[in-house]
Amino acid sequence: MKIIHFITDDKFLNDAIELFEEIDELDNRFVYVSFDDHPFAFLQYDKVERIDVSQVPSLITDKTADIIVLHNIYSLPSRYIKEIDKRMKVVWLSWGFDIYSNRYPQTKLIDLDKRIKPKTISPRYRLWLMKKEWRPFLRKLLKRKEAARQDFINAVSRVDYFSGVFPTEYDMVKQQPFFLAKQILFNYNTKKGVFTESGINRDLHPIGNTIQVGNSANKLGNHRNTFWRLRHVELGKRKVFTPLSYGGDPLYVSTVCKMGKRMFGDNFVPLIDFMPYDEYTKMTKSVSVAIHNIIQQAAVGNILLNLWNGAKVFLPEESIGYQYFKSLGFRIFSIERELNQENIDTRLDDKDIIDNRTLIIRYYSFDAIKEKVRNSFMQIQTDMN
Repeated sequence: MKIIHFITDDKFLNDAIELFEEIDELDNRFVYVSFDDHPFAFLQYDKVERIDVSQVPSLITDKTADIIVLHNIYSLPSRYIKEIDKRMKVVWLSWGFDIYSNRYPQTKLIDLDKRIKPKTISPRYRLWLMKKEWRPFLRKLLKRKEAARQDFINAVSRVDYFSGVFPTEYDMVKQQPFFLAKQILFNYNTKKGVFTESGINRDLHPIGNTIQVGNSANKLGNHRNTFWRLRHVELGKRKVFTPLSYGGDPLYVSTVCKMGKRMFGDNFVPLIDFMPYDEYTKMTKSVSVAIHNIIQQAAVGNILLNLWNGAKVFLPEESIGYQYFKSLGFRIFSIERELNQENIDTRLDDKDIIDNRTLIIRYYSFDAIKEKVRNSFMQIQTDMN
């Protein structure tokens, strides 16, 4: 099968390219649609073709290609997705933001209420958001962007196969009447990861007692709400490690850092600069408690890494992640009911850690995902035949 992958410049894509290249049955071509001449920030593979948007029509009508893969639906402008040759199958590998956080004129495909919790955004940041988001929104309304909105709906309707990060996301998106795709299974993972059978009984416990709060600078991560929940915890010498080097905007990072410093003093350790995967993995080995206070699907890679390292992972009970991981049998904890001094002070026992690692190997090891992806694309080939 000949596949054209439309990709964006993101840290996930190097590993995705490696994964697809390891599947012998697939003949892959990786394309980045460029609107400027800025160098790549994350993409490292020389196999990536950088093309001008004017070259897209020839690709989406390529008679030699069988499948178009969209690594998030914004990897190709909506007006082109709906024009893809009907003979070609379209696969959408969702990243989450492209189903939860779509802005007008697009439409949210999963609308989660109450994603931002009390005390999570400062008044100053809230005013800045109003200026940044609502005024342009109102201007767009006045300009009647219904044509662009219809382009997005048509693009979603053109998709033949869809994978969310969690399989349950498919059922949620399917509630949209214009979503017609079949489900396949896909996850982003790295071959350099620590999720191996040989390591399942090694180094079971964290080497420190750091508390990790969130995984990025996304305002939906409810950092300040989490800090507020920790205000009654006796930290002692514990560090509060807060990754803020990915996503978000400078003002939000600043507000989170100010509150973290004010509440925890020198115990607060923000990560502002992007860190290579190997270094980040080493840093998280000291985390004994990880709090990911976000409702929508997010932070999956961090959650799995925390679980593998033997940390206690706390998620909101209403979150998609909590419900999905619980359904698979993972030992995770509720922010609302279980985030307390006792649970922070005590560690997981060996059995819980090994059980979590066994489930990670089963569902999220590189080999497991590779087989999952291979089976999905073989099913597409069968459907085409």
